Amino acid sequence: MVKMAQFVSYLLTLALLGYASVPADAAVQIEGQVQVGGGPLANSTVTLWSASASAPRQLAQTRTDSNGRFNLASEETPGADVILYVVAKGGMATVKSGGGDNPAIALLTVLGNKPPAKIVINELTTVASTFTSARFIEGEAISGNPLGLRIAAGNAPNLVDPATGGWGKVLLDPLNSSMTTTLATLDTLGSLISAYATVANDDWRARFLKAATPTGGVTPKNTLEAMAGIAREPVGRSQRALRIV
Repeated sequence: MVKMAQFVSYLLTLALLGYASVPADAAVQIEGQVQVGGGPLANSTVTLWSASASAPRQLAQTRTDSNGRFNLASEETPGADVILYVVAKGGMATVKSGGGDNPAIALLTVLGNKPPAKIVINELTTVASTFTSARFIEGEAISGNPLGLRIAAGNAPNLVDPATGGWGKVLLDPLNSSMTTTLATLDTLGSLISAYATVANDDWRARFLKAATPTGGVTPKNTLEAMAGIAREPVGRSQRALRIV
């Protein structure tokens, strides 16, 4: 009887150890803020996507509050062959007095396979993410070869830190920040998105989207598509876009 009790206790111990081996925080939980023009983007739709060789899958969606803040939670643990990214669409730029919802504002942050607990989505993360993942972006969707996706996602934080929305450590290295035009170019491209969301009129916005249109392609519908178009043809498109400033 004692041996049987010990055996049952042993089985229960194994079961408990097995249960404990499953990470309690296996589900993805992300807290963040959407910013544009140096201030919050309120009432923006924020969507967490899983990207792989197949079509991207939506994992979670929410809206930002008046301070641009949001929380995303997914019960699905991403596999090793996928990367995660977040798109913020529409919303009201709070730095613009009297501005209403602008559905053509679309911002992107590529997070990789293991995202930080807190992130920022803004103009700079959009530029960095579109330039590193340009070959995998179609509209607002990201998909492609898993190895290529991981490499692209791993390079994005070198340009812009997804946790802060500020410049990444590699870009701030003296060789990149002062001896090349990389930082200045990305900053200027980010300013185009800022202007689109805050101070630009309809004519300026139309000319910006036209300047970002890929050769033989369709005119972008939002700032994410526009920046992806510039990233795919950086020399001609960026020069055209900068001429309208």
